Amino acid sequence: MKLRRLLLFVIVASTVVACGENSRPLVEDEAGLLSTEQVADLTLHHQFLLLDHDIDYRVVTRAAGGDVDAAALELFESMSAGERSERGRGLLLVLDSASREVRLEVGYSLEGVFPDAFVAYVENRQMVPFFAQHRIADGILASTELIIDRAQRASQNASWDDEIWMEGSGGAGATASTRAAPSFETSPPPADWAIEAPSGVSPDAVVAAYLEAMGRRDSNPELKIYTPESRAMMRQWLVTPAQMDQVSRAYQTCHAPQTIVSTSSVRAVIRYPIPQRHCAPWFLVRGREGWQLDLTMLQRAVRFGRSNAWHFDRSVSHPYEFAFEDWQLDANGFPIRSR
Repeated sequence: MKLRRLLLFVIVASTVVACGENSRPLVEDEAGLLSTEQVADLTLHHQFLLLDHDIDYRVVTRAAGGDVDAAALELFESMSAGERSERGRGLLLVLDSASREVRLEVGYSLEGVFPDAFVAYVENRQMVPFFAQHRIADGILASTELIIDRAQRASQNASWDDEIWMEGSGGAGATASTRAAPSFETSPPPADWAIEAPSGVSPDAVVAAYLEAMGRRDSNPELKIYTPESRAMMRQWLVTPAQMDQVSRAYQTCHAPQTIVSTSSVRAVIRYPIPQRHCAPWFLVRGREGWQLDLTMLQRAVRFGRSNAWHFDRSVSHPYEFAFEDWQLDANGFPIRSR
């Protein structure tokens, strides 16, 4: 933890120096909603967004109330959002704790990357559920992940036609209220549809069932595809519609999975080829109810880096290491090649 804090301090301090004495910070917590470490962590992620995608992303929390739309526009101009970008690509997120509203202001040069439909989707399907539970930093970071994913797809000239946020889009609408949080969309499965994991089902069938649940936006933690420990953990989780959409879509591009079962036949890992950096592995345990997903160890052992690429936390030992003995990992836990 001390090393991480030192790294954050060095990078953030370097950013301030590089941007000049008169430049405002990337994250301004006027409302006092974030801890010092959360501000530093968010600043680091936004700095990587600037380095990787030339997007100058700012965040301001305020408690002034009033017209958030007008405030965001004024702040965008006064902060010179986009000045750190070589192409003037500015993005500003404003959270107002008094009015309980959020607005994502998009600069002209980014409107083709982040259209109104995407902005409304991020606000209502990702930000609002987090902010309504006062998980401000988590909500900003989760939204940043969607922004990074969209920036990556834009750089690949991906069409909007297959984007989840385009489905049923009504167009503009870039301000959202956290008061609307209880109504954000989840879709309970039909009465005649259930995900089960009967004894003897294969690990890949369980993963397929999980991805089907995510595609249906079914966040029910009691599904039998989860281990009892995973169910207990998921009861404490907030799973937003946008997160479920992101998992469902991400794994549609994951190919050639390999299932590796332990010698005891009690544990299994489904992994994807190393070049598929966004396709994290799955951990499974076989119990009385058949194969089940072990999300607790996945949550402890797997992390995601600056471009949503997964890697292992090298400080965490786990009982699924048998499936990666033929892989070489770098110092940060990223798989780089087969041995």
